[in-house]
Amino acid sequence: MTWLLKFPLLSVIIVLVTYGVFGWYVGESIATWSHSLGEQTRTWGWAVEDQAVFLGLHILAAMVIVLITSSLAAPVALMTIVFGSGFKSDNRAIIAVLFWSFAVVVILRWINYFVRFLILFSAAILGKLALQNRGMPQWQVLSILGVICLGGFIVGLLSFDYYGHILE
Repeated sequence: MTWLLKFPLLSVIIVLVTYGVFGWYVGESIATWSHSLGEQTRTWGWAVEDQAVFLGLHILAAMVIVLITSSLAAPVALMTIVFGSGFKSDNRAIIAVLFWSFAVVVILRWINYFVRFLILFSAAILGKLALQNRGMPQWQVLSILGVICLGGFIVGLLSFDYYGHILE
């Protein structure tokens, strides 16, 4: 029972609500996305059902959540891969500048999606820091965080499926 007193409840609630709102947003907009993607695949001559696209988009959103939580496992290694050793030679420096220029343009073009990703990432970082501050091991922090994030996402999806049609 003493572990319950050490558990960072406020941070976990913020993470749960953030991912729940993301689940609601995905549930709200996925019907439009799956229909338009289904229409587009039919114009290309592919026989893809709207339900398959619907399921694929849900799986893609869950994979984004898993990617966010797993990227918190080794942030120093991730930062080294993303930013490291790009300026050791002139050719690498030019390629790095071109790549980051392109990345900034893409981020600015789709700023509304990037902001949602940053909010999800920030909430996951908040949860990780709060759980690590309590002295939990890394594997336990990531396991708890993964369950909380996926659970909040699923609760948001299910709540939209149940309440979304009532609110319309």
